[in-house]
Amino acid sequence: MIMPNNENERRPSPICRGYVHVVKAGETLYKLARQYDVKLFDIMRLNPYVNVYNLQIGDEICIPSAPARPERTYVVNEGDTIQRVMQALNTDFDTLARWNPMLKDVELPEGLVITIPMIQPREDRDDDMFEDFFDEED
Repeated sequence: MIMPNNENERRPSPICRGYVHVVKAGETLYKLARQYDVKLFDIMRLNPYVNVYNLQIGDEICIPSAPARPERTYVVNEGDTIQRVMQALNTDFDTLARWNPMLKDVELPEGLVITIPMIQPREDRDDDMFEDFFDEED
């Protein structure tokens, strides 16, 4: 039995040959294209049933796996670390995670202690500026 089309009814989507992104508040297709570094047109082409002017929280968007620009790949070897991969690809973590969103969800081992300084060091601090003040004689 074929059900009549109803605008409130979710239509089945074709199989996504890429990433499935679940829309969050404030996201637009343009923002997703920038986040995943793909062409907006390619996202629209893969999602013909999505109302591009009225994305809803929870909508599932198919993001193409082919990047808009040429890419380099790295196959992880046993014992590799994120640091080693970043060095091999000559990149930083933000760029690596943008191209590989699954890295943001990597589970950390239980009991791992992570630290950051309570007071962030000032890189532009000039220690010499205080020397004159403390070296002055009364």
